[in-house]
Amino acid sequence: MAPDAMPGATMDGISLDQDARDAIARLGEHDLQKIDRTILSSLGREWKKAGFITAGVMIAAPDEYEDLPEMFYASRIRLLAEASRIETKGDASALKTFEIRLAPATGVA
Repeated sequence: MAPDAMPGATMDGISLDQDARDAIARLGEHDLQKIDRTILSSLGREWKKAGFITAGVMIAAPDEYEDLPEMFYASRIRLLAEASRIETKGDASALKTFEIRLAPATGVA
């Protein structure tokens, strides 16, 4: 598992239940890449609410990801922003108002 995939038993100060911790611990690099590609494929150059994207990705996720919490997807969005793959606007801790879009010249691999 990638070292940034699970920052402990809490994520952004929110305590995770055992099912969520176990689901995150099971993820390998391939899973993280698949999740990131799904997030990226949900975006274009128009701004979208991060909460809308995380909800859509969670709904469309395969069964093996059903126990992943929304905050996990939010953390992947932040990592994509840090890697300059997406642009952000607003407060990352407020998913309902935080906005994201593909960075210029970013394609989905």
